[in-house]
Amino acid sequence: MFHLFFGDTISVLTTVAVLGTLALIAISFKNSREIKSWGRLILILIIVGTAISGLAAMRDAYMTAQAAFSVSSLQSTICSLAGGLIFLTGLLALFIRNQSFRRFSFHLISIIFLAQVLVIEVSRIVLY
Repeated sequence: MFHLFFGDTISVLTTVAVLGTLALIAISFKNSREIKSWGRLILILIIVGTAISGLAAMRDAYMTAQAAFSVSSLQSTICSLAGGLIFLTGLLALFIRNQSFRRFSFHLISIIFLAQVLVIEVSRIVLY
């Protein structure tokens, strides 16, 4: 199982990025009372989450004959819908400038990101 997360350079980068993002989320949840600008955190989370999705797709050879998950798989469908919801929430937060709404948006995006990570990583462990 070690090779799933540290078997090659892309796996290591993906694992480190996921763990770093989860740490950012945990710190943000812990310090949420002191955070004044949720918009920046939302933007960072969306950009980093999108980069992680790209790395994970490269790692899992997505859309190739050797892919861990097919394009029509349940994992792909769940993560695509979740990604769309993340971007939609981010767009709403862009136009709704209320910090309490942005805080809620950050928390929602964080939970959806965590769900995406769990779906993919648990599926990878089960498949290998």
